[in-house]
Amino acid sequence: MEFKKDISWEDVFEGWRERESENPGWIECATKVKGWPDWESWRRFSASQMGLDKREWKVFQLTDPLNEVPEMLIGPFAGWQSRVEDKQETTFGELLEIPEQYRHFSRHKDVISIMEGLPFTTQLIGLVRKDINKVVCVDGHHRAVAMALEKKHGGGVDFGDTPVTIALAEIDDMKILDAVLERGTDRR
Repeated sequence: MEFKKDISWEDVFEGWRERESENPGWIECATKVKGWPDWESWRRFSASQMGLDKREWKVFQLTDPLNEVPEMLIGPFAGWQSRVEDKQETTFGELLEIPEQYRHFSRHKDVISIMEGLPFTTQLIGLVRKDINKVVCVDGHHRAVAMALEKKHGGGVDFGDTPVTIALAEIDDMKILDAVLERGTDRR
């Protein structure tokens, strides 16, 4: 990973908005599944639970995405954590070592579509857990699974001059991530 620049939370969030807010699947998730009036209110609530707007952010370019991304931890979201036994401790690579999950994601239309489009420029969002010095994915789970699956299949994709970046901030209180997992992101 190579440091590129400092960045504000609003700029990080704007990138998230550009990647998701017009996607019908994410709009439906925000409004029909989670109960929010729109994508933005859902994602801002999710971000506020982790204090993302109060953190110092930096952008890093991944120098070896097919090896770095599978080592990232799955974020504190029930839909993802429900797939694993070791909550808050499982990487995307480890997720795909579970036969049921490997089968599921090998057939997942969004993951397959992402894999077919590799390589492409993208930015993930993550938090560095200071207790274990590992990155927790906040945004980019489907892209991360696609890259982990590509690696598992032999990793023939050459990212070369195609930048994959990640906006990172540090977190030193695991209780925050546990609280997000327990509370969820539904509107109540």
